[in-house]
Amino acid sequence: MMTMVSLETRSLLLRPFAPSDVEPMLAMSQEDCARKWLPSQVYRDEAHAASAVDWLTRQFDLQMTPKTNAFVFGVADKATARLIGHVGLSPLFDGVEVGFGIATLEQGKGYATEAVRRACAWGFERFSLSAILGVTDAENVASQRVLRRCGFRKKEEKMMRCQGVERSVIIFELTEKNVQQTGCTESAILLSVQRSGTSETICL
Repeated sequence: MMTMVSLETRSLLLRPFAPSDVEPMLAMSQEDCARKWLPSQVYRDEAHAASAVDWLTRQFDLQMTPKTNAFVFGVADKATARLIGHVGLSPLFDGVEVGFGIATLEQGKGYATEAVRRACAWGFERFSLSAILGVTDAENVASQRVLRRCGFRKKEEKMMRCQGVERSVIIFELTEKNVQQTGCTESAILLSVQRSGTSETICL
């Protein structure tokens, strides 16, 4: 039986995708923000969104690593259980990239920062990664702010194919050393979360 993982932050539950996520995933993919910055994740209809959810679920194999498989969590509001976005680790070049997206109406509340920080902490400890990359369009200032808040540092700016389009991007990097210096390891985050009355959940 495949082991799936759910992670918690103060406000969010990062959990495996479920069939009930198809409709909200489709709706979020149609928003202007998603169309502009995540064009490869815009779904034509429910069938297209369902195939994406199914693929993401099958990719989440803890016998593999983010250098070969995508490990993407649905981001849910803990208070309402509503799906409000996604965050995950996936292969990029010969390393690992963090990707994320939050529904337009839920932006500006710190959710992206919470989700990225938690997913990266889990990735470093679960897979013994030495670094995680973050790639944004050169004009996507909001996503760049999220990465910087999580300790990422600018590595380079270049033209590359990103989200299916050739564009100018900025590549950020978060190293294990930087994470340890800022105290954002999974153990530290989990301790903080436990003190607020929650904990990590492993779902078998």
